[in-house]
Amino acid sequence: MRYILSFVLCISVICWGQVKPVYNNIIQKTAEAMMKESSLKHASLSYYVYDLDSNKAIANYDGEKSLVPASTQKLLTTATALQLLGSYYKFKTYLEYDGVIDTLTRTLKGNIYIKGGGDPTLGSKYFKKTKDVFKQEWYDAIKELGIDKVEGSIIGDASWFTDDMVPTTWIWGDIANYFAAGPNGLTVYDNTYHIDFSSGPNAGDSTTVECVIPYIPEMTIENRVKAAKIRNDQAYIFGAPYDSYKIVQGRIPMAKESFKVRGAIADPAYQVAWELNWMLRDSGLVITNDPSTIRRMKQAGPVSDAERTTFHTHKSPSLSRIIYWTNLVSVNLYAEHLLRAVAKKKYKDGSNFSGTVGVQKYWKSKGVNISGLYVNDGSGLSRHNAISAEHMVGVLKVMNTSKYAKSFKSSLPVAGKTGTLKSMCKGTSAQGNLKAKSGTMSRIKSYAGYVTTKSGRHLAFAMIVNNHTCTHSVLEKKLEKMMVSMSSYSK
Repeated sequence: MRYILSFVLCISVICWGQVKPVYNNIIQKTAEAMMKESSLKHASLSYYVYDLDSNKAIANYDGEKSLVPASTQKLLTTATALQLLGSYYKFKTYLEYDGVIDTLTRTLKGNIYIKGGGDPTLGSKYFKKTKDVFKQEWYDAIKELGIDKVEGSIIGDASWFTDDMVPTTWIWGDIANYFAAGPNGLTVYDNTYHIDFSSGPNAGDSTTVECVIPYIPEMTIENRVKAAKIRNDQAYIFGAPYDSYKIVQGRIPMAKESFKVRGAIADPAYQVAWELNWMLRDSGLVITNDPSTIRRMKQAGPVSDAERTTFHTHKSPSLSRIIYWTNLVSVNLYAEHLLRAVAKKKYKDGSNFSGTVGVQKYWKSKGVNISGLYVNDGSGLSRHNAISAEHMVGVLKVMNTSKYAKSFKSSLPVAGKTGTLKSMCKGTSAQGNLKAKSGTMSRIKSYAGYVTTKSGRHLAFAMIVNNHTCTHSVLEKKLEKMMVSMSSYSK
C-alpha cells in the first residue's frame, strides 16, 4: 500500500509539473476572445507578456510558437548590433590611391579607390543635412592631392561585405524594388532610384518612362506598365542584382505626368565610382580610364594587390542614430547593413549567413532559449524567418537592463505619436505609454516592445499573427484592443 501511495504521489508531482500556469486577467482574456473570432479561424497567434518589475509572465497565448515575424525581426538585429558594436560605433568610408604622384606633372600614375566600410547612410534621405556632403568632401580631398591627371581609374571597392547583396530567401518579386534594396559594402542613396512615368487618360493606356533619377549608367528598362483607375502604385520592377536589364510591369494611376516608381540600384559601388568619375572630369581633372569596381575587375582577371595610401576618411552618423531610423520607420536596408556589420565583428566576412549565425549565437549566450528561432535576414523581409513571442520578449528583457537601453528604446515608435504607430491607440491609455516595433507583410501582422501600465507596471510584450483572413486595418484594430488591455492592466 505504501508503494502504491508513493507511486500515485510521484505521478501527481509529474502531472503537476506539466500543468501550464493559468492567466486570469484582462490581457489574457482579450487575446483569447480575439482568437475566437471567425476572421482568425485559420490564423496563428504567438503572444507573450512579461512583467519586468515582478520578473514573471502575466499572459501567454502560444507564446512559444514560432511564426513569421515580418519587421519585428529588426529588433533582434538592432539589439545585437548595439550590444556588439556600441551606440557610438561609426562606419567608415576611405579614399585611397595606389601608384605614385608625380609632383612635376601633377599626375597620379595609379588609381583612386573608394573603399566602402558598409556605411548605409551615404546620400541617405534619412540624414538630410549630410545627404550630399560626402561628394563635396571627396572632391575637396582629391583636389588637395595636387593632381590634374589620373593615369588610371576611379574604382569602387565594396569588398568589406560579400557580393551576395540579396539574402537567398528573399522572393523574386521583391528584390529589384526599393523596399528590398540589398546591402552593399559601398551603398549610396539608400541604394534606391526612381522612374518617372507619365500615363494616358484612360484605363489600359500605355505609359512612358520620362526619366530615371539618379541616372543609372548602363540600365535598360522594358516598360510593361499600364494606366489604371487606381490611386496607388501597383507597378513592380523585376531584375537581379548587378543586372542592368529591368522589366517593369503592373499598373499606375491614369492621367499622371510624373508618377514615381522606386527601384533598387543594381550595382551601388559602380554607381558611386561612375558619379565621382564624372564629377571630377567635369571639374577639369583628366582621367584616362573608365570607372570600375573591384568586383568587375575580378570578373576580367586577377586584381592587383598593390599597396594603397589612404588620404581621406568619411565617418557615418553614430550607430544609435542609424538604429533610430531603422526601427522608427522600418528601414530594411539599414537592418541588412547592421546584420552584416555583426558578421564583420564576429566572423570578419560580412556575409548574410554569418550575420544570422552571429545573431542566434549571441542571444543564446545571453540566456535566451533559441530553440525554434530561425534567422535568415536582418530586416524581416524573408518569409523563412521564424520567431516566437517568447523569443522576442527574451531579447526585450535583456535590452531593458542593457547599458544601451536608452538608445534601443528611443528608436521604438510611440503609440499615437511617432513612426509606424503614430495613428494607433489615439485617445486610449496606450497612447504615449506603449513603445513598439511593428511588422507587416501579406498575411502577417506583429508588434513587440514595452508598455507602462496605468498602475505604473513595466511590461515587455510581443504579438505575432500569421494567416488572418481579415484586412490589415481590421486586424490592427483588434490588436489595438490587446495593446489597451496591457496599458490598462492593474495588478
